[in-house]
Amino acid sequence: MAIPIALTLINFLHELFTVLWIGGMLLLVLVIMPVLKKQFEKEKLNQVNKMIKNRLSIFTYVSIVVLMATGLLLTKLTDPAGTTYFISFVSSYATLLSIKHILFILMALIAIFRSAILDRIKGIEKKVRNKISKILLLLNVVFAIAVLFLSSYLGVIAIL
Repeated sequence: MAIPIALTLINFLHELFTVLWIGGMLLLVLVIMPVLKKQFEKEKLNQVNKMIKNRLSIFTYVSIVVLMATGLLLTKLTDPAGTTYFISFVSSYATLLSIKHILFILMALIAIFRSAILDRIKGIEKKVRNKISKILLLLNVVFAIAVLFLSSYLGVIAIL
């Protein structure tokens, strides 16, 4: 009985932190940014965007760590024989899972670059920096949607 409870809790945390990270990005792109763009002049908008980015970065970093930990635990608990690898192309299931993992890594790298490195690069105009940040955010949203689709598809494959 302990294994189903442990799996449920780990899976719950995995899904909760997926919602926090991906939901935060979607909310930012679909709701917050368009509303702020209509409400604030350019300079004030940049200040508010920076404050929002800093606040969301905390949730992003925690989500990355929790998702890595819970993902590893889920793999270990659901495959005690140790035949599932982080990156493997031995079957269609393993290939799709590996693509999901690669997208997760890319998302994490983009999030870290966008929130911790981009603003520190010297010689980039503010306008260009903001454009790069928006493009990276949109790219991460596309990757996030792909990750959600792959997760759903893998869940269906697992029960069939």
